[in-house]
Amino acid sequence: MRSLFILIVVFVCIQCTTDHHEIYFDPIQPTVPVTGLQNPVNFQVLRAPDNSSHVDFSGHSKSDFIALVAEDGKHITAGVLQYFHEDCLPARFLCFYPKADRLTNGIAYFVSDGSSDIIYAPVAYAGTIENPNPDFGFHFQHKMSRIQLSVRIPEQIEEAGLKVLSAGIFSYDKLSLELDGQRAGELLPEKDAVKTLFPGRLDNGMIPGNVTLTRDPANLGTVYVFPGEDLKLLLQIEGKKGTFASELQLAAPQAGQTYRADLVYDPANEMFSASLNDWVQGASFEAQL
Repeated sequence: MRSLFILIVVFVCIQCTTDHHEIYFDPIQPTVPVTGLQNPVNFQVLRAPDNSSHVDFSGHSKSDFIALVAEDGKHITAGVLQYFHEDCLPARFLCFYPKADRLTNGIAYFVSDGSSDIIYAPVAYAGTIENPNPDFGFHFQHKMSRIQLSVRIPEQIEEAGLKVLSAGIFSYDKLSLELDGQRAGELLPEKDAVKTLFPGRLDNGMIPGNVTLTRDPANLGTVYVFPGEDLKLLLQIEGKKGTFASELQLAAPQAGQTYRADLVYDPANEMFSASLNDWVQGASFEAQL
């Protein structure tokens, strides 16, 4: 009996060693380069079915794993080690951020509150077990526009004695992102989406309030908005005559761009003006890595 037990243990150990040895040579490169990221965040990753002749994510109801982005924003590592299919079938992956509220029929659905970008990387080809792709990596696209709100009074005007109680931008509250097919990467409002007032948020997530107007620009926070449409801003102002609201129109921003919305108060006419400028002249929200 003792000899039989030793024999079984030896067989199991050999079998485990053999399996591990076979798998060891078949993993997909776990860490690959990325471009297009400004700030590192962790991505939802989908793996296309290996036996599909075309890219199809319609069967996914959740992500396959999370990918971890390095602090320098230049590399991404799979949270779960992936392997090539033994029959030399291609391995293909897609990434997006943030986690979708719903994932069905190849579409990711998001509920937006203006506090987050939506980022997408088209399908990346990892190759096959016999021919791994040496250029396997992800190129990320920022699908939203980032608006930095600032407010001031002109240099030549005396202190106005005004406070901005709140500031926000109207944008859609529900968005959908196509993941595959001819419209892959297209971001659209859902059919039942409504434009909602999203407040500006500071880097710590706080919503600024009671901001006193001075000649120096005051930070009213950042809002992420659906691109390609004219924007409406709303300010709640407290002055000597009471509280009032001021609405402002801005030209349509573009996806992947960061803008500064300069709000300037004219006490003589009791009104604000607004202009939309590149945050850094000529710079894109898509960082150059």
